[in-house]
Amino acid sequence: MQVLVTGANGFIGCHLCQALHDKGYAVKALVRTTSDLRSLAKLEVDICYGDILQAETLEKAAQGCDFLFHVAGVFAYSGTPAHELINEAKRGIIHVLEAASKARVKRVILTSSSVTLGADAKKNIRDELSTDTLDDATAYVMAKKMQESTAVEYAAQLGLDLVTVHPTLTVGGNDYGLTESNHAIVSYLQDPFKTTWIGGCNMVAVSDVAAGHILLAEKGKSGERYILGSENLEWAEVHKLISQLCGLPGPYLKAYHTSAYLGSIFHEALGFLTQQRPASTREQARMVGNYYWYSHEKAARLGYKPIPTKAALVKAISWLVASTHIPASVRASLQLSKEVFEYRALHP
Repeated sequence: MQVLVTGANGFIGCHLCQALHDKGYAVKALVRTTSDLRSLAKLEVDICYGDILQAETLEKAAQGCDFLFHVAGVFAYSGTPAHELINEAKRGIIHVLEAASKARVKRVILTSSSVTLGADAKKNIRDELSTDTLDDATAYVMAKKMQESTAVEYAAQLGLDLVTVHPTLTVGGNDYGLTESNHAIVSYLQDPFKTTWIGGCNMVAVSDVAAGHILLAEKGKSGERYILGSENLEWAEVHKLISQLCGLPGPYLKAYHTSAYLGSIFHEALGFLTQQRPASTREQARMVGNYYWYSHEKAARLGYKPIPTKAALVKAISWLVASTHIPASVRASLQLSKEVFEYRALHP
């Protein structure tokens, strides 16, 4: 069977391409002519140059495909205007569905995000029936919500089989663009105060997210949404795991909403002056204090079995410490755990 993956050179996209190839699929990887292709360098995929905002290139790439995985999108909490994120998400999914319809694709698998299902100030666990209850949703969340609502409505009009995937905070290797998820690990390692914050998250290995996409393409129910996550932990627990895996003390301090917001203003100003990515942004600070906890029980009933958060962090850290994302001075201060060393030895 032949499949098309949009955003194939991205973090989730490249891992999905690898997983699809390993399962015997013939993979067509849609990338822009300006894309960084390092993540696809060792993969046996058919590179198709195009753009989801250029319908004709997408239609050509979709020909002959059984499944179309729409992974392309911008995962950012700053730097991209809200209207740009929302318009690109809406135009992109319309072009994807039209291309799928013309190519008679059997199923479209849309990669959304768990954050569109909302979060809670209390330790409540949300599922696929949950809705966003936050009044101050970020531009990224608004774009993803617009994308999904447009997809559901337009797929019904075109008579297309659509399954929507909602990954939680996804970490792992081959993240050359450094997504916000892995950036959270890097920022903590660079923080001299080793600050954690109130609230919680659900962190999942990108390898599990890739495998989950394929599972849902093969076994998911048309018109349904599925969460792909792992354990629900407080941020203090996550940061403690990172410290343990890197041989560091901490976390020392705990930030609350106000202190996190003030700190983000400083980080944004410093980033502007140094022309470097800020350690945190005001949009991220607005998320502090909320519990982004989700249940993946629905996907589990189909056979989804994610690894624990600690194992996901081992995979992510083993790649990050060998990348340019972590400065040499920070790398020199780390005393990597046995788990990280063993994983690096098996996956050089």
